[in-house]
Amino acid sequence: MSQLTIGKLAQAARVSVETIRYYERLGLIEQPLKPA
Repeated sequence: MSQLTIGKLAQAARVSVETIRYYERLGLIEQPLKPA
């Protein structure tokens, strides 16, 4: 599965980056794993 940046995801969903981060805090979407 391809990875989207938070900005690209927000743009595709037509919401703000802050909204995506809010959804992450609520547990509605998972935060991506960060590469080592």
